[in-house]
Amino acid sequence: MMRHCGVLMLWLLLALPAHAIDPVPPLPDEGEQARYLALTREMRCLKCVGETVADTSAMFAVDIRRQVREMIVAGRSDEQIRQYMVERYGEVILLRPRWSAGNAWLWLAPGIFLLLGGVVAWRVVRQRRELLDSDDSVVDEVPSE
Repeated sequence: MMRHCGVLMLWLLLALPAHAIDPVPPLPDEGEQARYLALTREMRCLKCVGETVADTSAMFAVDIRRQVREMIVAGRSDEQIRQYMVERYGEVILLRPRWSAGNAWLWLAPGIFLLLGGVVAWRVVRQRRELLDSDDSVVDEVPSE
């Protein structure tokens, strides 16, 4: 029993460093730290699937977090930081891409497909109703036992 506890304690001690995702030290000003966290949660890690830059320990994310921190310390605004990242990596870096003529189809396509699906469903139901109304054939009854 004691041997199992020792192994468990060893595993727990080995797992402690895994909790620290961000090797970048926190900013001294709480407002700047809040901006840093908000910005890194708005950006997508291009090496990971479905993770923000704040939530992963991939080297790409570490580099982005370091750049964001340096730009905040340099006095850049949130919009300047976002614009720099978009210029460097494209709109794909943002979790919520901005509205533009180039990506308008991303925002409009779901509504268009939903509307088209509704029109198709309405036409199918209408055509079937017309077929039933015009059908004057006799249905054979199944004898009951």
